[in-house]
Amino acid sequence: MSDSIRSFIAVKMPLDAIERLSEAQDRLRAAEADWKWGRPDTFHITLKFLGEVEGGRISAVWDSVCEAVADSRPFAMALRGLGAFPNLHTPRVAWVGIDEGSAALVGLAAKVESACELHGFERERRPFRAHLTLGRARRPAPNPSLAAAIEGMAGADLGEAAVDRILLMKSQLTPRGAQYEVLEEHLLNHGEAE
Repeated sequence: MSDSIRSFIAVKMPLDAIERLSEAQDRLRAAEADWKWGRPDTFHITLKFLGEVEGGRISAVWDSVCEAVADSRPFAMALRGLGAFPNLHTPRVAWVGIDEGSAALVGLAAKVESACELHGFERERRPFRAHLTLGRARRPAPNPSLAAAIEGMAGADLGEAAVDRILLMKSQLTPRGAQYEVLEEHLLNHGEAE
């Protein structure tokens, strides 16, 4: 039995945002054929996927991440618009975009990325794109009704979500999908009241 932990660093959605995101997901779910939809209570934005990490190494990585984000302040991000990767014709991933607050999220991800690189994690080749995954295709194929549903919500305003902490998450793959567990959390620097 391995002592490694499949893990990632993320921002979790607050309860008030989960309800709005669930409603958007339900509209897509009504149009899809063979997709795997994320559970609303697990909605998150991945800042860095670590993969399998030895249990003894994870604490040092987390300590470096917390140190790297020590001066990061809480912020609000606007959840706006739905889209699909790689495109609407043959979507593999349905996502919600981040509008205001996107730059702060990109900055936070960059700090996390740099801290992880110090511990031998390969830097992501693609630039960080702030988004929240609603679902993934089991077998990607054209789906005009799903494409129309996503396109119909391309400019949808799904409100704001507060980002006041980052989380170290454990991901366990099961036949029913990934099961997530919060291993650690780090509050962002609230500083002095303004």
